[in-house]
Amino acid sequence: EGEVPVERLIKILRSFNESEASVRTSLSRLKKEGFLESRKSNKSALYSLTDLGKDAIIFKNYKLLIRERSWDGQWHMVTFDIPEKLRYSRDALRKKLLFLGYGTLHSSVMISPYDKGAEIKETVKEYGIEEYVEFFSARYTGHKNVTDLVPQIWDLRWLEREYKKFIAIYEHELGELKLSVEKGDRIDPSYAFLKRIELNDSFSRIISVDPHLPRELLPGDWMGFKAERVCDEYLQFLEDLEEEK
Repeated sequence: EGEVPVERLIKILRSFNESEASVRTSLSRLKKEGFLESRKSNKSALYSLTDLGKDAIIFKNYKLLIRERSWDGQWHMVTFDIPEKLRYSRDALRKKLLFLGYGTLHSSVMISPYDKGAEIKETVKEYGIEEYVEFFSARYTGHKNVTDLVPQIWDLRWLEREYKKFIAIYEHELGELKLSVEKGDRIDPSYAFLKRIELNDSFSRIISVDPHLPRELLPGDWMGFKAERVCDEYLQFLEDLEEEK
């Protein structure tokens, strides 16, 4: 990806109404989170993407790829009754399940349309709580439509709002950037470099808490679909700008 001096990033982003303090704060956060690395050169800090920063794009694509698989109608449940004295282990298991996209059916019953049993069993073994955890797979045969159950298990309304915010910000930005290019304005590749990191970071924050339910369980106008398209289009546009340097 190459290295970009911090002064150049600040100068470029000032033209987009970003303050120096805001730029330095963003760089510091991205570095702390492992997306960027820096080194000193002639009293200046040079920034570049880390492997994690490059992998952020791969992570995004992997998470979204899961949803494209055809769902077999099976639900995979994890039940647990872990004593209070092992609260730390219980909380660790719950966090792992949430990270993997499981939703809460009941207080100690978590469910997913995907079988992540192998990964969960590693966590269960790590904390020595095998005797308190059980795994089941089954089909729903109740009186409700299965899609009516989804909002009771996952907070899709919150996710919908987050995706709408993402679309409102970045669809507008992309439109403005395209207009600038059409008018003949030159967009500095360093701006594209930093914006691509920001875009991946912003989108990854949402998809990391999105259970990525199969399309069969989501409404046809699910905002996550549009957010994916906006993100992919913007990323491609930025990559094309970077190649012009």
